[in-house]
Amino acid sequence: MRLWDYLNDHKISIGIFVGMVVIVEAILLLFKTAIELHIFLQVVLTGSGIVIVTYNYQRKKQYYQKIKEQLLQLDKKFLLIEMIEQPDFLEGSLFYQWLEQISKSMNDEIFSQVRKNKEFKQYIETWVHEIKLPITSLKLMIYNNKKDYPRALREQVRKIETYVEQVLYYIRSEVPQKDYVIKECCLKDIVDIVIKENKDSLILNQIKILQQVPECFVLTDKKWLSFMIGQIVSNSVKYRRKENPEILFTCVKIEHGLRLCIRDNGIGIALADLPRVFEKCFTGENGHKTAASTGLGLYLCNRMARELGHKITIDSKQNEYTEVRIDFDQDLYLTVAQ
Repeated sequence: MRLWDYLNDHKISIGIFVGMVVIVEAILLLFKTAIELHIFLQVVLTGSGIVIVTYNYQRKKQYYQKIKEQLLQLDKKFLLIEMIEQPDFLEGSLFYQWLEQISKSMNDEIFSQVRKNKEFKQYIETWVHEIKLPITSLKLMIYNNKKDYPRALREQVRKIETYVEQVLYYIRSEVPQKDYVIKECCLKDIVDIVIKENKDSLILNQIKILQQVPECFVLTDKKWLSFMIGQIVSNSVKYRRKENPEILFTCVKIEHGLRLCIRDNGIGIALADLPRVFEKCFTGENGHKTAASTGLGLYLCNRMARELGHKITIDSKQNEYTEVRIDFDQDLYLTVAQ
């Protein structure tokens, strides 16, 4: 708060005060009082006015400056009301009380919304588990009568299950809740499970699988990582090339852990789309060509990777390849454990 702005805001009060000083001076002149009394009263009145203005300006300036500094330090600006103190001047005190009421109303609204989100999440999770029952029954019927059910039908059932799981993981990723358990898992086993789950799709589309992941162990959540790899494989199938499509799985050592690489020789991703592939609902150039694209797969992979402490990156060249890399930073967990 600048002094000039403060004086300009109180110009009417200052004008009235100056007018009163002039009136007092006029009265003294009218009664022909001694010049010493004139000087004494003018010094007292003017000095008192300056002291009052300076005192009010300084205490308000210090208060607002403190609020400004606290605001700059906060990442979540709405928490400011929890930090500031009630001022000792009237207009500030009134404003503080109104802010408290607004903050309470906002907190009540947030609490209500959190409760609704929790109820919605519980409903979706219940719905997903309920709908999985008939899906499981269908899978058992198909498995027990493989000759009567073509592979294409089995693949459609698997797709339904995949999309249902995508809904479940999307809800879980949006609601702050630890639904995962970090423990040591065999990376090769997880990759093998995902390949087996997607075998009908891979065989139907004549995709060659090159599984070169050795038996190595990483700290992760088995279900979450399986879902992430499944989404990446699903994208590789969806955006495959027409001739000799293949997916290569490899694992290499990096500075602080291991890196899983999933590389396909599909149609690739446009260079302009690469920086945005992890955005929610972003489908890009390829998505416009494929009606089934939702733009949620890689978004979920990125959210889940961050939650698990992994890092996911993607590299691609149009009409040549796409490679997704998942880095497992083992040192991160060792540091936390210590």
